[in-house]
Amino acid sequence: MQFPYAEVEIRSTGEIHDDAQRRAAVELVASSGATDVLVLCHGWNNDIPQARRLYQRLTDNLAAVRPAVPGTASRTLVVVGALWPSIRWSDEDEVAGGGVAVGDQATALVGAIATRVEDPARAALLTRLVPRLTDSAEARQRFLDALREQIPPAPTAPSTAPSTAPSTGATEVDEDPPPTALLHADAETVFQAVGGPEVDLGSPERTGGAATGGMPGGMADTTAGATAGGRADGTAGGAAGFGFDLDSVLAKARGVLNITTYYTMKDRAGKVGSGGIATLLSELAGASTSGVRLHLAGHSFGARALAAAAVRQPRLHSYTLMQGAFSHHAFAVDFDGRGGNGHFRSLLADRRLTGPMLITHTVNDRAVGLAYAAASRLARQAGAGLGDANDPYGGIGRNGALKTPEVVQPGVELLEVGGSYQFLPGRVFNLKADRFISSHGDVSGQQVAYALYCAINSQ
Repeated sequence: MQFPYAEVEIRSTGEIHDDAQRRAAVELVASSGATDVLVLCHGWNNDIPQARRLYQRLTDNLAAVRPAVPGTASRTLVVVGALWPSIRWSDEDEVAGGGVAVGDQATALVGAIATRVEDPARAALLTRLVPRLTDSAEARQRFLDALREQIPPAPTAPSTAPSTAPSTGATEVDEDPPPTALLHADAETVFQAVGGPEVDLGSPERTGGAATGGMPGGMADTTAGATAGGRADGTAGGAAGFGFDLDSVLAKARGVLNITTYYTMKDRAGKVGSGGIATLLSELAGASTSGVRLHLAGHSFGARALAAAAVRQPRLHSYTLMQGAFSHHAFAVDFDGRGGNGHFRSLLADRRLTGPMLITHTVNDRAVGLAYAAASRLARQAGAGLGDANDPYGGIGRNGALKTPEVVQPGVELLEVGGSYQFLPGRVFNLKADRFISSHGDVSGQQVAYALYCAINSQ
């Protein structure tokens, strides 16, 4: 690590795992004479070594681009890495690349269960059901019911730090709840709508728009009457009556596992951010008598964890979302036409940011695209493209922040190292990253590091 570095582990319930780590991080900031503290938060990795490798790559590139960033010589940066039990919630590597070979779907599904379902008894039940999924509607229903049990309830509006900004009277709501069908529809409907991991219907250029007179992507609405080739009540037994082939049933089961894991990680990120990370930020901010500027950079659900922490801080300088895995309406005003604001709207409305918010987004982020395309199909939303900017269900890592008045228009591209950014306090910069970010996990390159360092050094 080329910067002074400390790390703090956070439990899934939000508590700091080892208080000695917290004290060491605070002491590092106090003793180093730091002017700036960057808190990093992963959200896509299955284990701590993977998260550490991400932090190493990103900070190596921060050091590499530092000579190209004006004003760095007069400032001292300390890095603190937050580590928490996130779970890789998508099969991005199998998207749009041919997918899993025929006959290997059962092995892939069992492996996904092993890595994404933490309760041993539930994982064992799901694994036992895998051989029966292709020919038993009852097994598919039990599979779905077992996964539903791990979907947390909807979050309440976040408690925030006191604000001097005038109250608008608007209500912050969960702009990204699990679709009702995911929670209550029969298994045949859910399997059919969610689809498997190999087809990215979340990409507008691949969908070509919603079909007319039916569900998005041309899928028939199965809520009334029969499914395609089967019955809406789920009594059709075999895969032939289910409307797709045997391997497709197992691929769709992985799709169901992916989206339920997605909502589990969404809830966990909120607990981690509002608990341990919020506590850590408050102590880091007060670690130096001369004052330090706080900067946040989060990847995937780590970006959401930092949002949950940020709304509990009176002041932050910059906040960078690297392919954030949450709603494009998270910071929005009246996103639903009924006065509902995004869950983290107060971060901007209360003017807590003294510097910029950066959001990398790209159509290349197939993991976020898949999650929101599945949610959209379950919610029966129609739009120009599933999961795109016209869809109520869309991800910030795919589309940037929408319906957010602080967004600088027109949009900004992620630039090559040495490019000129004009970052402004309290404004949101949607950085279109199609040229430099190839996938959901590709966030540690020099172009991302350069934008992040420019935000850190912005006035």
